Amino acid sequence: MGRLQNKVAVITGAGSGIGRASALRFAGEGAAVVVTDLYAESAEQVAGEINSSGGKAIGLAVDVGVEAAVKDMIDQTVSQFGRVDVLYNNAVNNNPERSRRDRDLLNFDAEIFEWTLRVNTLGGVLGCKYALPHMLEQGGGSILFTSSTSASAGEVTAFSYGASKAAVNWYVKTIAATYGKQGIRCNAIIPGVIRTPSQRAWSNPEMDEAFLSVHNSPRLGEPEDIANMALFLASDEAAFVNGSLYQVDGGISCATPMVPVVRNFLS
Repeated sequence: MGRLQNKVAVITGAGSGIGRASALRFAGEGAAVVVTDLYAESAEQVAGEINSSGGKAIGLAVDVGVEAAVKDMIDQTVSQFGRVDVLYNNAVNNNPERSRRDRDLLNFDAEIFEWTLRVNTLGGVLGCKYALPHMLEQGGGSILFTSSTSASAGEVTAFSYGASKAAVNWYVKTIAATYGKQGIRCNAIIPGVIRTPSQRAWSNPEMDEAFLSVHNSPRLGEPEDIANMALFLASDEAAFVNGSLYQVDGGISCATPMVPVVRNFLS
């Protein structure tokens, strides 16, 4: 308890899944949490859970694809709590209809590309733009991003999504290099397949079984697995950690692509 005592954390996309788990985890360790989500009801519900458990939180509706909304998010945080110690850029585009338009490179949709980067990449960069002055004035802060395994290698779908997360990885290292000497840390988490509500909505048992075959772990991930890493990176325990991309992926990245084939053959 108390690993984030007296700190103020802003988490985007915190109405469900990884963001929600992180908000609850941060609050449980003493942070005042600004829970933001595209949907006001979801943000307020998570903030209500925190407050009813004795923590401190407010819920805000924020579209991170709109710069004015991102600026207002930081302004409201400082107005309410006086500072910003942690910014967790977790919001992601998860609109099923738009995602379906990102599956065919021969019919590449520039509108979807621009929209995806605006939410997945630019939203977090703008969050940094407005949070950094407060962190610099305070003498330090921790910035986190949720990245993706799709940024690490080629894909056969999600052409805009993977590119957006590759750009996130560049900004993580660049922000760390630019502001590290001034006490700002910036890191990213690369999840494996995490059983969030959105993942459950598009997956099915057969897909989950196939996903499990490429994980070198006995189960798929849960939002709390990512929240635990986020807590470490947000805390002073990670004071010497900067510009890193942390794979919390159940071992997907530790083996060659042949391992599932050989494992099945040996069994």
